[in-house]
Amino acid sequence: MMKKLSIAFLVLLVFSCKEKPTPPAQATPHAVAVVFVSGQNANIVNASGTVKAKKGALVSQNDRIITGAKSIVDLLLPNRIVVRVDQNTTVEMRTLTTSADGAQNDKLYLQRGLVFAKVAKLGIHSSFAIQTPTVVAGVRGTEFMTSSDDKGGGKVAVTEGRVAVQSGAAEHAINAGEQAQVDGSGSVSSGKIDASTLEQMKQFTTVADARAQQQQMLEDAIRFQKEALERAGGTDKVKEIIDQNNQMIQDKKAETQQKIDAQKGETTNKIQEMKQGTDQKKDEMQNSIEEQRKKRDELFNKNKFPQK
Repeated sequence: MMKKLSIAFLVLLVFSCKEKPTPPAQATPHAVAVVFVSGQNANIVNASGTVKAKKGALVSQNDRIITGAKSIVDLLLPNRIVVRVDQNTTVEMRTLTTSADGAQNDKLYLQRGLVFAKVAKLGIHSSFAIQTPTVVAGVRGTEFMTSSDDKGGGKVAVTEGRVAVQSGAAEHAINAGEQAQVDGSGSVSSGKIDASTLEQMKQFTTVADARAQQQQMLEDAIRFQKEALERAGGTDKVKEIIDQNNQMIQDKKAETQQKIDAQKGETTNKIQEMKQGTDQKKDEMQNSIEEQRKKRDELFNKNKFPQK
């Protein structure tokens, strides 16, 4: 009898183990690289204190980037995700994790200011989101911008792909060419993206493409050098290949910088044209009002209409 009970218990234990769900893959924090800094008022704040943001610095989970006037910071995350932290912005690296199965989950908390993001196509279990005090904008592969003011209001604008904007229990799909306006209570209204925002995002897209291209070039160079070491029969040949790769990287960097400078110039010209057009319309309206005033005075002087 005891033998039968032991067998029954063993069978039950086996079935229980089979039905037990597989635990999720362990997630470990990953770092973010600072790849570009402009201006003197950009800082990284962490548990150890505050340091100046510099190219090459690493930003960890729970660290904050704080920028002041005329200062911006570009960040590069794994899977070629590029984030630009605009001036007068405070953003926290709230979640930066990678699981053993390769899933990447990143969430940035935008307390105030403006953030642009270019996100490559992520895996099915990966995610990227920017949270503000009122909404969460989540994507898997797109280009978008999120802003937030001190009262929790702001904007989510999309130039490529699709962004799910969640406010409370409601979720709003914002497609390419659209923007969502968010007020301080979390109410969301969507419409066509405005011209000024579109120009800003075009400039950022050029920069983001350049950052991703630089990362790709670095990865290619490392791979080429590794292959060269495996194939080469001597150090002279290896040095020649490394020098060729370094020259290729420098040439590509110069070409990329030219594209960025050209895009900046084009954006500045368009903004100036828009301003000139507005000033011209104001002048035309002022001239029209002045002409009407002169005609009225002439009529009054000729006594065609009695002046009261």
